[in-house]
Amino acid sequence: MAVKIGEKKSIVGRSLNDQEKYGFEGAGYIGKVLMSRGENPVLGRKIFMDLTKPHLVLVCGKRGGGKSYTMAVILEEFARLPLSVKNRLSVITIDTVGIFWSLKFANKKNPKELAEWDLKPQESDVRVLVPKGKLKFYQEKGLPVSGAFSIKASELDSVEWMALFKLTWKDPEGVLITRVVERVKEKLGSYYGIDELIAAIKSDTESTKIVQQALVNRLNVAKTWGIIEKEGTRIKEIAKAGAITIIDVSAYRQAIGMEGTRDIIVALIGKKLFEERMLFRKEEEMKLMKTGKRESGMPIVWMLIDEAHMFMPRDEKNLALQVLLEWVRVGRQPGLSLLLATQRPGKLHPDAISQCDLFISHRMTSQPDIDAVAAISPSYMHQDIGHLYSEMPRSKGYALIIDDNSEKIWMVKIRPRFSWDAGVTASAFTR
Repeated sequence: MAVKIGEKKSIVGRSLNDQEKYGFEGAGYIGKVLMSRGENPVLGRKIFMDLTKPHLVLVCGKRGGGKSYTMAVILEEFARLPLSVKNRLSVITIDTVGIFWSLKFANKKNPKELAEWDLKPQESDVRVLVPKGKLKFYQEKGLPVSGAFSIKASELDSVEWMALFKLTWKDPEGVLITRVVERVKEKLGSYYGIDELIAAIKSDTESTKIVQQALVNRLNVAKTWGIIEKEGTRIKEIAKAGAITIIDVSAYRQAIGMEGTRDIIVALIGKKLFEERMLFRKEEEMKLMKTGKRESGMPIVWMLIDEAHMFMPRDEKNLALQVLLEWVRVGRQPGLSLLLATQRPGKLHPDAISQCDLFISHRMTSQPDIDAVAAISPSYMHQDIGHLYSEMPRSKGYALIIDDNSEKIWMVKIRPRFSWDAGVTASAFTR
């Protein structure tokens, strides 16, 4: 019996061997192939994305082009994986704009479009964690927050404190914070907070009162951020098996003096996840040899980062950069996947672009950004990437997918979200 066009399906990000072994199990439905262009484009086979193996995924698109929308669609698919697969994964999203909380609510705005795709409005089971110091604000506004997170003060070394306060080794405050951090660690171990650092600064005999006060002022400001504490959130609480966790860092987007806070959050979470997975990967391999099953005390981790060029800049120093480059270079072996979304690929570190094995891009018109992603161009691509962009329909939702695993290129339309979209452009209209 012949298969209808709309019933055919393919999977991106999965090798032929794994397709034969697992079929479409553990894959997420993300869109349909564009069969013909014009005023009424014809859509064909369904496209699924592998969510079980480590990947480096790059999602691009100009402002308002749909990159965050595509991220949300992928998060929806993680949320509805079968438990046998889902419980082996932990999905963590760094939300720089504060829009992914709406995944918790069903999309009631366009039921007709969803019906055309054989989908229904549906909420997604996600956790939304906000900085501990901002928790009360979110609760007072009635925003759906699952809990709070904080950073343990002792996990910041002197280099990270200096980066947070934009100090260098030449600055007297930089010299002082380095000395104080080492002394406090030696005296108190890993249980101390900002107050203990301030006390140590005031009792320091090698610095002037002016330098001491300048550093104390900085630390007092850091206390108001509500993110650095004595205890902090354990990494196992963030990387829960079977959980889709949204880390909302939008509160630190533009606040003066807090620009480095997001970098610290991403750097420390990324570093801890990397270290933990490297350890548990050994345990996992031993159990596989002994029992024939993959089991571990820590799940495989996916980290999704919106506006990734902020954390992996091309020409600037950034605390998160070196951590994320480790994910890019060796994350496959310990089971660490990275999805980077950006509207400025030209500003993104070239390693993040050249090493991606799955590229999803909405329409782009900036030549520097097009030139940056041209570095992806694999040998099996017979067309210039700029030409492919010119062929892409101008209406929202279409994307180019380049899959290194199958060595295929697809033009697709991303499926509609079945959860609420809080990332739409603001409007003066009330309805």
